[in-house]
Amino acid sequence: MKKSQAYVTRGVPAARALPEWEPPQSVPRVPHPSALNPADLPRDRGMAGLVGAYEIPPLADSVPKGLEALADQLRGEDPQDTVNAALDALLPPAERHRLVLESFANGLLVLSLARREDRFTYSRFIVPKLRAALTPTLGHLTIRLIDR
Repeated sequence: MKKSQAYVTRGVPAARALPEWEPPQSVPRVPHPSALNPADLPRDRGMAGLVGAYEIPPLADSVPKGLEALADQLRGEDPQDTVNAALDALLPPAERHRLVLESFANGLLVLSLARREDRFTYSRFIVPKLRAALTPTLGHLTIRLIDR
C-alpha cells in the first residue's frame, strides 16, 4: 500500500510563528545584580533570594574558626595514637593483642592479625566500626588486614 504524499516532507521546514515569551505578571522584575547597590538587595536569612545567595555573617565567621580547630586537632595528635585508641575502645582487652597496627600512610591502614581464623570476623564486625570511628579525624581510609 502506498503512503499518502501529505505525510512526506521535502526537507523544507514549515514556517510557523512562535508566540513571544513574556514573563508572568505575578513575578516582580528585579534588575540585574550588577546594577544594584549591595545595600539595596533584599535580605533573606535562608540564603536564597531573587538575585542570588547572601552571606550570613555568623555562618561566614564560623567557617574559618572550624577549619582552624580541625587543623589544630589533626596537627596535635599522631594518627597511630588515634588508631590505637580506637582499637582499644572497640576490642575487649583480652582480644586486643590479636589485632595490631602495622602502619598508617597515605590513607592506607595496615593491621596485622595474630590468628588467621579471625580475618572474617574482624573484617565484618571490627573494620566497619573502626572506619566509622576514624573517618571524622583521619578522613577516608583503606584498611588492609595481613597475617603476622
